[in-house]
Amino acid sequence: MTHLERVNQSLEQLKTCPSSGISEYFSTVMRLVPYLNKAEKAGCAHSFYEWTQGNAAGEPLKFIYAQFFLGLSHHLSDEHESALRLFTEARKNFTDHNDNDGVGLCAVLLGSVYRTLGNFDLALKSLWEGYSLLKQTAMYFSTLSACTNSMANIYLELQNYDEALAFFNITYETSSKIDDYYFKIYALHGLGKVNIKKNNLAEARVFLEEALELATSSNNALAIGNSLTELANFNFSSGDFEQAEKLNRQALVTREQHQYTGAAVTNYIHLAEIFISQSKWDEALDVLGKGLKMAEQIKVKPKMFRIHFLLSEIYHKQKDMEKSLFHYKQFHELREQVEKEDYERKLSDAKLIFEAEQTKKENIIIKAQKTEIENKNKQLQETLDELTITKVSRKAKVLTFIVGITLIVAQDPIFGLVLSQVGDSYFLSILAKVIIILSLKPIDIAIENYLLRRIVLKKRKKTTAVLYTDASGSLHK
Repeated sequence: MTHLERVNQSLEQLKTCPSSGISEYFSTVMRLVPYLNKAEKAGCAHSFYEWTQGNAAGEPLKFIYAQFFLGLSHHLSDEHESALRLFTEARKNFTDHNDNDGVGLCAVLLGSVYRTLGNFDLALKSLWEGYSLLKQTAMYFSTLSACTNSMANIYLELQNYDEALAFFNITYETSSKIDDYYFKIYALHGLGKVNIKKNNLAEARVFLEEALELATSSNNALAIGNSLTELANFNFSSGDFEQAEKLNRQALVTREQHQYTGAAVTNYIHLAEIFISQSKWDEALDVLGKGLKMAEQIKVKPKMFRIHFLLSEIYHKQKDMEKSLFHYKQFHELREQVEKEDYERKLSDAKLIFEAEQTKKENIIIKAQKTEIENKNKQLQETLDELTITKVSRKAKVLTFIVGITLIVAQDPIFGLVLSQVGDSYFLSILAKVIIILSLKPIDIAIENYLLRRIVLKKRKKTTAVLYTDASGSLHK
């Protein structure tokens, strides 16, 4: 069974399971989603979301999980604005339903979006929250691996190598526990890079070679290409240019075969850097020419200006100043365009993040207000119930008093008739009065219960009438 078939199977089981069993099946979906391509992820998410809109009446949690899944699909398609909106709304809904697993999932993915948008402070804050929630469950180990992997990479970017190492180790251990090679490979890459930074080169090599071995055994082209490239970078930094070239060419073949075009351009650039380090100008020009053509096809400007810079350097070394100047101008022009686009994107991203955080704060305020209103309503209802009980108790006592007087008044003629038949007895008369007195309390309780039942029935009829009226009004509208 393929990964896509297993995801669809889990979604079908989720449709019919009770709300308490959602995590059992959705955790499988979350574990397998990374192995799907972009179109498959989007197809599964949209299909499940549409199903919940029409078929999950009375099961709001299934709709909320579908809402989160749709947000995940948008995030993985780089549609961050809609992803933030869906995650923020889903988080609010999960909170309202006291679903900590759902809140944890949203926190992790919000952290992932913030990391993508470059806000490491908010990303770490959200990721830490998700980590603390998901480590309490035995369901979402794959999402926990994604969380710790993101945290580790942020700490690596911030040059906090000890924290990065700790979280890459957690990612490795968590993914090993569930045999998830996807994040296990990423963890091994991270462990290799941290050890390079800490100058533990022997250990770094072991981690990177293990990543390549795992990627090859799993036959995942993307992981193979990434692992070959990481190991090639290690060899280049170690001065083993021959092995670095060999590994980059292997990665290039894999990536071109599977149309990972942007990644293939990276390998062309790495090959050029290797040749430049060896003063092999013609070989460097050859691979840069191929890389530039490919980068222009997919319009990836950062890679394009990097290639133009390297070309300028090569022609400068060859004393060809005209070509060197041409490529240097191209480099500056493209870099300025990228910087301008980056600035505009950062402004847009900052606005998205601000709006998402404002919505989060508003949701917290709304939740607090809702809780306060519920508490006040509860107190008010308790007060009303106490007043009702007091009122009924008084009325019952009055009725009991009347019944007691009636019984006492009726006792003399009734017992007079009885005693005339059996003979006068003082003790029987006293006994009759005692019975009447002792029966007053049960009579009081019975009357009180009867009056309370009447009040409850009246309230039910009134509520039913209001609901019927509202429903009729809605239908007419």
